Amino acid sequence: MIAERPEFDHLLHWVPDVTEASAKYTAAGFPAHAGEAANGFQNGLWRLDERYVEIFTVLEDGAYGKGVFGRALTLLRPAIEDIAARGGGAMTFAVNVTDAAAAAQRLRLADHHVEEIVASPEGYDVSFREVFLPDAPFWAPFLITYDPPREQIFTEHAKGRFDPGPHDITAIVIQTADPRHSATWLGGLLGVPVRGTEVLLPGAHVLFEEGPEDRITGVVTTGPKTEIDGLAFHPEKEA
Repeated sequence: MIAERPEFDHLLHWVPDVTEASAKYTAAGFPAHAGEAANGFQNGLWRLDERYVEIFTVLEDGAYGKGVFGRALTLLRPAIEDIAARGGGAMTFAVNVTDAAAAAQRLRLADHHVEEIVASPEGYDVSFREVFLPDAPFWAPFLITYDPPREQIFTEHAKGRFDPGPHDITAIVIQTADPRHSATWLGGLLGVPVRGTEVLLPGAHVLFEEGPEDRITGVVTTGPKTEIDGLAFHPEKEA
């Protein structure tokens, strides 16, 4: 594993209505909390800790380029519009690294098109640097580094604020035409081991399966089987 110490951070789940989707999460045994809409954007969260799902939607075109998430939303707009046309689903996921700036330089040297964003949410003494790869598949992750480190942020700002519930995330599922090739590509990108079609990403493995979708289709949890707005929830024992 490379020195960046990559770990799964969070999954982005686009939904038509954040309040309704959060209620569906909660009813299924995954307590979720919807935030207030701002700048044409609204999000909610399940498991506000070092491993979580961000439930979000774009309410108006003005969200692109506006607010703390504006530039990231602009970069993600093609994926957002694709998922929105399907009625909902997971778009991409974030991988926490120790130094996103160094990771960005490594990826540039590997001939990737890299876009970096530094943002600071209003009202919080924190910031984060995100690294996006616009030339990669929609399902490819973006990298993130928090300042201060995420462990400190969640201890000081988030711990105990919301009930995460009894269940956890163990893996995400991505469907592609060539799962073995996709797994090898992602493992090389992140510098983590690969076992067949499974990328052994700390925090949550990435499971590739064969199919025509070329997108994230599901999440594996310790909870029940269900489906919420285009995202399948697979019990750990069935995965």
